[in-house]
Amino acid sequence: MNYSTYSNQNKLNYKCLSGSFLKICAIVIMLIDHLAAGLVLPSIISGDMYDFLSRFGIDVTLDLEIQIYVFLRGVGRQAFPIFCYLLVEGFMHTHSKARYSITLAAFALISEIPFDLGLITYKAYDTLNLNTIYTEYETQIWESQNVYFTLALGVIAMWAADSILKKLKGINIVLAYAASIIPFGLAAWLAYYMKTDYNACGIAVIAILYYFHSICILATLLAYIFLTFTMSTPINGGMEEWSLPAFMIINLYNGQRGFIKKNFKYFFYIFYPAHLLLIFFLRYFLLH
Repeated sequence: MNYSTYSNQNKLNYKCLSGSFLKICAIVIMLIDHLAAGLVLPSIISGDMYDFLSRFGIDVTLDLEIQIYVFLRGVGRQAFPIFCYLLVEGFMHTHSKARYSITLAAFALISEIPFDLGLITYKAYDTLNLNTIYTEYETQIWESQNVYFTLALGVIAMWAADSILKKLKGINIVLAYAASIIPFGLAAWLAYYMKTDYNACGIAVIAILYYFHSICILATLLAYIFLTFTMSTPINGGMEEWSLPAFMIINLYNGQRGFIKKNFKYFFYIFYPAHLLLIFFLRYFLLH
């Protein structure tokens, strides 16, 4: 066996995770994160978690309950980086960038009410009356919009950047890359102005993964450093330093679609608003 054959075999063994595995991994982690934010936290606030565990003879302190919550949210930090990487991969391979953008934008609109009910108004666990909820939590609702808006803006920015690069690369490569940054800047401004989940920082992560897509280790390292230093600060109280395992897992991606058939792609779009509504109803029936 010559060296090149040995190297290729090692590469194949090293890149062992399919896109399907990453998708399943991301939605399971997201579910854990959102259950913590939309169900565990309000159960701590209401005292229901203590009462529930006491029935089984488990005596827990408030500090332990908070530690459990923080741990689950830390685990949840893995989801966004994986979704961003899959977003860039999807953009690179889609047959219709317009349809990709429209689908994400449509689900951003569809998911906004479930997002508000499942996560933003988590303290409203004693009512299903939407008028009451939206009246009482109007300020909080306008302070945060769902992550689909961030992802949709990211795809539109990549689409525009891609077009600019194709037109200007042959003229001046430095000018081409400099100009291609403008759409990401506009998308970041919109994300910040709209107060989307992960806001401008999320757009920047997508941009990093897009520009350094061919060098996965560098792309993930830069994205992790950026996310950690911009969103894990004493001011915003972020926990993005927990996301390191996600960026490591991304490097194991083998470029294959995997076991999930194309017909099931909309399941992953629908899962987001569906699981948020489920959390909303579970919270009401368990804590009411």
